Amino acid sequence: MPIRRSPLSQFRCQIVTPSESVLDEQVEYVSFPAWDGEIGVMNGTSPFLMNLGTGAMRIDFGSGSRHYLLDGGFAQMQDDILTLLADDVVPADHIDLKDAERELQEANEAATALGQTSAAERRQVEGAQRRANAKVALANLTASRPGSV
Repeated sequence: MPIRRSPLSQFRCQIVTPSESVLDEQVEYVSFPAWDGEIGVMNGTSPFLMNLGTGAMRIDFGSGSRHYLLDGGFAQMQDDILTLLADDVVPADHIDLKDAERELQEANEAATALGQTSAAERRQVEGAQRRANAKVALANLTASRPGSV
């Protein structure tokens, strides 16, 4: 028998990009990449403000989960409201596996071709690799779980 959670175990999650409001709903759990590691947030989490990283984000609702590719920005938790001001957010079901694999191959080739480059160029290539790896993982996840997002 599934565990029923009370509405008290939920909190508000808002996700906004420069071009749109992606989400504004009550949720049970959110995991996302921060600049220094993976973060998990539940109702009652202490306030924080942090830089977002690049990678897979999972949002749990009472009815299931949704997955997204998150690419940079800021996160704030205050008064049981999680606000993600993201540079870019892509729903996992909008990611094509073949395109993601091609992007990963190109990013890996660019990393291999790096010679004596600046630290900024190296960070850019490594960021492209992280994003492409996350896209492939999310595309594989949605391909293996039809009907899930």
